[in-house]
Amino acid sequence: MRRLKSQKDYSSYSHKAFSPGSATMFFIPNGEQNLLKKGSRGAAICVETGITTKVERSESMDIRFNGIPIDNSIQEECARELNFTGKIFSYSDLPPSSGFGLSAGAALTTCAAIMGNDTISGRIYEIAHKIELQRGTGLGDVQSQMTGGFHVRLKGGSFPYSVTERILEGTTELIILPFKKKTPTGDVIKSPSSLEEIVRNGKKTFKAFMKKPTLENAFVLGRKFAFDSNLVSPKAEKILDDLSREFASVSLIGDSIIALFDQEAMDVLRKYGDPIKTKISSTGLTLG
Repeated sequence: MRRLKSQKDYSSYSHKAFSPGSATMFFIPNGEQNLLKKGSRGAAICVETGITTKVERSESMDIRFNGIPIDNSIQEECARELNFTGKIFSYSDLPPSSGFGLSAGAALTTCAAIMGNDTISGRIYEIAHKIELQRGTGLGDVQSQMTGGFHVRLKGGSFPYSVTERILEGTTELIILPFKKKTPTGDVIKSPSSLEEIVRNGKKTFKAFMKKPTLENAFVLGRKFAFDSNLVSPKAEKILDDLSREFASVSLIGDSIIALFDQEAMDVLRKYGDPIKTKISSTGLTLG
């Protein structure tokens, strides 16, 4: 794993880190019991709209998201794991629980900012992945956000077990319309009937995608996977019906919409909320 930039002082500092948002198009849980091997295969798109976390040592804990104090947060759990006490302030244009990997991003950026440039990224990866799986908030977002861009998860899990391959894609504009999801990710992936259907559909989708691993095909196959796996809410179904001529799907697992940008798609999404114009991210987790 890469080493983040060297840092001279670790005891007194103010550090920040950024993680792109992650939209999973389709996935196949691997069923592993070892948390470092547990995860999912699938395709995902990381977007420039993501989450930034800034930390600063102090004598008491103060954890906030977009300026609002939060309790029982994944940031606090990461801080406990790293014996850190201080301010942890996270910011994002995306709402929590919107299907864009904010929990994974919060874990990654908190760990990275606390450990600073002095650490190997594999350690950040391991801690964030383990905590997210224990909390049941995701099954592959940490892996995706470490990599960034448009990519395929060939083998799920954390360092050193995961295998992720970036797929070359130029500067590509996207639109996302985030909604807070009603069903937690953990509830879906713990349901035996839902899991069986997801695995069956995921295997077919993965095979079809690998024959033609393009961004457009990820949208087409991702939309079919989501409908076949009963992962599309009535609200999202109506929006996607209006976007029938566009490359668009839902960001799994959630109700949020992601689409290739054009003016027609933007006009449609404006009828349902406040869409965000963004791009495919050029990087994964970064310190800055």
